[in-house]
Amino acid sequence: MNQRVEFLTDGGDTVRELPLYLVPESEHWLDWFHITMRLTVLGQMTKGLAAESSAVSQPGEDEEDGRLDATAVEKQLESLKWHLWHGNVYRALQLVADLEWDLESQEEPSERAKKLLKAVSEF
Repeated sequence: MNQRVEFLTDGGDTVRELPLYLVPESEHWLDWFHITMRLTVLGQMTKGLAAESSAVSQPGEDEEDGRLDATAVEKQLESLKWHLWHGNVYRALQLVADLEWDLESQEEPSERAKKLLKAVSEF
């Protein structure tokens, strides 16, 4: 078969492997529903991180103490979603890299922050 084939799937490993097995030159596309599901999970994790950081913060502390600003992360996720929806993959990848950098640069990340970093890295 000399035709170019594109598959629209849900992103699961088994689903992705089948088209590659059938047509090794195939291109794989993740559908929008599953992209937004992943972004929703990241948003929920960020809200959990915000609740955690507000519970342990002391009056007068700011984000210079090495903790992550959960509101800024939420804004980055919204921006990421907007850029993906509008087809700006280059900027979306930059935002993911920036978010990873922000999460990795924490001095003493909490367990929730570590989980969020892992989820962003897998995104």
